[in-house]
Amino acid sequence: METRTIGILIGIVIGVVFVWQGALNAFFVALIILAGWIIAKIVTGEIDLLETYERFQEGRPKRRR
Repeated sequence: METRTIGILIGIVIGVVFVWQGALNAFFVALIILAGWIIAKIVTGEIDLLETYERFQEGRPKRRR
């Protein structure tokens, strides 16, 4: 499925929830969709958690104990 098609489907789902349940519920649906997208990227290997963590740690100063 194309990225554009997936985006359209997600937009339709969020739009229906927004009209049917309200803005707050639509926001939570969007958060759940985002979490599912991130989990799918991790499972398929498109996001490497170790590399992301190491990149995050590079910019931080060392902490003394």
